[in-house]
Amino acid sequence: MMCIAEETMFFAIYMAIFRHTPPMYKDRFAVTKEPLKARGLFLRVLAGTAIWLMILPTLVMHGALWLYQEIYFSVYEIPKMRFRGYLIMDRQKLSKLSWGQKLSCAFCAYTNAVAAWFKAISNQTEVYSCAIKHSVFKEGQEYQKEFFDYDSFR
Repeated sequence: MMCIAEETMFFAIYMAIFRHTPPMYKDRFAVTKEPLKARGLFLRVLAGTAIWLMILPTLVMHGALWLYQEIYFSVYEIPKMRFRGYLIMDRQKLSKLSWGQKLSCAFCAYTNAVAAWFKAISNQTEVYSCAIKHSVFKEGQEYQKEFFDYDSFR
């Protein structure tokens, strides 16, 4: 098994020699860069059910975010984040994908858009409601560069 540095080096050498992307692996419902391990029917049904059950909490989250933004952002006149700015539905136009792959791509596009919209609404709330930097820096906090310093509130 290769470490990440070896995989990165291997990929760079592969790209330099062949000048194209590594092979693409496809089945009825997935397009991946790495082959999926063969599993029995029960495990595939279980995994598929687990994935598709996530549509329910995602729809609930979408509705809750919309309601929160409509109320809170309207009361304090905070600029609203438009959901359509985070949703990209273009893979359904690809002719080489099966209906199952197109459906899976639509699911991923929607759930990733809801997640990105949630992050944007959270950031916008923090900008207008609590503009104080945290005591430590973590990834995803780049928008806080103009916030007040944490130490000035000790």
